Amino acid sequence: MLVLKKKPLSNEDFLRHVRDYLPMDASVWNTDQNGKPCSCAMSTGMVEHHFYRFDAEAMLAASHAIEEVALEEANGFVLATMQEFKYFEPHRERYWQLAATLKEKFIATNHKALAPFWTVLYRGHRCQALLIGRQADEAKIFEQKRFDGFYTFNPDLIGRVRRDIEEILAGCAARMREFERLLAIDQTAKRLDAEFARGHKAVEGALRELQITGKRYQARRFAADLEKSLHRLKLLTGKLPNLVGAAHPLPSA
Repeated sequence: MLVLKKKPLSNEDFLRHVRDYLPMDASVWNTDQNGKPCSCAMSTGMVEHHFYRFDAEAMLAASHAIEEVALEEANGFVLATMQEFKYFEPHRERYWQLAATLKEKFIATNHKALAPFWTVLYRGHRCQALLIGRQADEAKIFEQKRFDGFYTFNPDLIGRVRRDIEEILAGCAARMREFERLLAIDQTAKRLDAEFARGHKAVEGALRELQITGKRYQARRFAADLEKSLHRLKLLTGKLPNLVGAAHPLPSA
């Protein structure tokens, strides 16, 4: 059982309790600027707002950690979306407990427009948490599925995702706009990280060549190499304003 003190949920506390539910063979991967899995995320330390590639067991473990937060606080709002209602069946008792415990609302749904997504969202009086992932493969068997997604404790971000889901359920929207916006920003941030690393390597290489060759490595050539790296960064950063956009107004509680 997750025992919360009178303070907001921290990343460290959340991950510790995710591990309570995490099978030994579950996996979470870091993803690169193209959204491809590239390394183990659990060994390097996970952080909120970053997109990862989760296997189904890891998604389930993170979901249970958020559900424990909701049960411990016993107030607020829970919204859970899963691809098919059969995925609720093994956890029916837990969801009945959530519905009976919460002072506000509990909603479980498998709306067609949300079919690619797995979401567990909690907004309490003291703690907030969200896990959302979109299926990244064509697997039909639950245990073989992979999801691209993130978790967060930020109430504004959670509010925007909640609004998108509620608009879809009301028939007013057909897309998870906030998820798509955040994914685009995440991939751009990872492109910038990769470009900074590439630029750092190029500049360091140029400096080492200057160190070794002395006057034969002309200042003009060094400046050209540096400008080339900076130009690639400028092209990427010029695209950022189009990605950010205006945040959706928060829904009423």
